[in-house]
Amino acid sequence: MNLQAELALHTLMCVSRMAAEGDYETPHRLGLRNDQIEKILALSAQEIHEMAATTKAAYMQIRFDSDALDTAMMLCGRRIRQRELILQMLTAGASLPVMRALFGLTSTDTAGYRKYLNLPKADGRPSIPSEDEQARIWEHWRDTEQASLSIAERLLYVHQQTQVKISAIWPLIQEWFAGRIEGAYNG
Repeated sequence: MNLQAELALHTLMCVSRMAAEGDYETPHRLGLRNDQIEKILALSAQEIHEMAATTKAAYMQIRFDSDALDTAMMLCGRRIRQRELILQMLTAGASLPVMRALFGLTSTDTAGYRKYLNLPKADGRPSIPSEDEQARIWEHWRDTEQASLSIAERLLYVHQQTQVKISAIWPLIQEWFAGRIEGAYNG
């Protein structure tokens, strides 16, 4: 089966499934009339395969909306980067309160990611960093002020420089800024 026949097969199967579920609007947007949708719905799987093999009749064209595709790719890229950042944060010792504040994750979400990463159960309250560690944390936090980084990225940078778990860095940052940090991840 050639590529065009393969695309036709999957599209016809999709149209058949959508119509069986009562979705006629999507096939309409593909250019199909109601009578055509009904005929496709009435075809057996074998008949759909045979119809797909007749693609030389050129009854189907597939086109992308390049602007919509660019937007979809951008959004997908953001989701991928956010997921990578979430995994890095958890690996660096971020706690549930941090993940909730920065990404809106629930305890179930966080537990799922922790399980995926094969991380041990959360340790509980982190120990307070020593005065020397706090000074280093502040110094490295200030190093990130001019960069266009999210709060999560700044926390990761400080963790990488100090090796202090994010769960111990977060309360310090919150205290220093009296809870005024808005950490929601924005891409």
